[in-house]
Amino acid sequence: MFPNASCVVSLVDRLVYHSDILVFEGELYRMREAKERAELKKQGK
Repeated sequence: MFPNASCVVSLVDRLVYHSDILVFEGELYRMREAKERAELKKQGK
């Protein structure tokens, strides 16, 4: 899709330059679900 790494770096740089970075604190829904599935899987062995 991209001919080389410098094209990707340029694209990401332009996308991020005027953006605001949002930091969310707390537990993520998908991470919590993955941990619960892993625990259930571990208990099932």
